[in-house]
Amino acid sequence: MAEENSKENEKKPGLDIKIVLIGLLIFLVAMGASYFLMRSLMAPLYPESEKDQETEVLAGSLISAGEFTTNVGGTEGNHYLKVEVFIEVSDKKLQKSIEGYMPIVKDTILGAFSSASLSDLDIVNREKLKDELKEELNAKMGSNAINNVYFTNFILQ
Repeated sequence: MAEENSKENEKKPGLDIKIVLIGLLIFLVAMGASYFLMRSLMAPLYPESEKDQETEVLAGSLISAGEFTTNVGGTEGNHYLKVEVFIEVSDKKLQKSIEGYMPIVKDTILGAFSSASLSDLDIVNREKLKDELKEELNAKMGSNAINNVYFTNFILQ
């Protein structure tokens, strides 16, 4: 009988340390797997890193179209615009081609600025003016050679 009492004392109800360690190990593996799974599923939703965005911006070549001074349309010669324009192209071959079309480019830009009203030249509408210039230049060249148009030294008096 003494032997039966000692066996009962050894088998106390409670947690076995092996079961706790195995459960903890399974929990950690499941958490790690779910982290990497969620990270891979969410990756397309995150914006690209800043380094990748910088290389995109610097990928195109900038061509100076020159500096333009003109009367603003509809102001009877009371307002003047002085602006320097740069054109962005994506390929070096296109850059040489556009340099050959530079008189057409300059004429198109000058015509757009001289026919623009004061409200068209307002800072709110400048993006629209850039888009219109880009579309008109691409239409005259017969391709989508121009990616963007930039204005620098924009002075309206």
